[in-house]
Amino acid sequence: MAETSIVNRAARRHYMNIGTAGAPVWSLIGEGFTDFTESKNAVSYQRRYIHEASKRTDVTGYAPTVDYEFEVYSSNPVIEKLRAITDYERTGEEAQVEICTVDLFDETGTSGICRARRRTYSVIPDECGAGTDTLLYTGTLKSVSDGVSGTFVLSTSTFTEA
Repeated sequence: MAETSIVNRAARRHYMNIGTAGAPVWSLIGEGFTDFTESKNAVSYQRRYIHEASKRTDVTGYAPTVDYEFEVYSSNPVIEKLRAITDYERTGEEAQVEICTVDLFDETGTSGICRARRRTYSVIPDECGAGTDTLLYTGTLKSVSDGVSGTFVLSTSTFTEA
């Protein structure tokens, strides 16, 4: 029987593409981030047939969001990208980012290669400048695309679609 153990939050990492779609450069979302919480926001369809006392519910889709908060650190490419979207009030595709979520506890069988999911989000800024000790930014990432499953090579920060 396999031994079970609890998974630490640090074993789920998130990376942002700070390059281009054709030449991605995955940068760790880490230093400075104090919140990066995903909500699945399942969309459901309910109905009740005339011969039933209870409703039936099916999940018909998802509308994932990620709430974020970060302290501004200079020379951090992820923070610089989110700040530019917020500070210069970018819209449309200029306000979109690609995020790759990697589960370090879910290796594929090859050391250093983990299962991962990639998705594009629109950056919906909320506040900047909150607090008195550090410069804080908050907001929400709202999904733009379906998630893409694949693998992530930790040593090269490379995502490969399944």
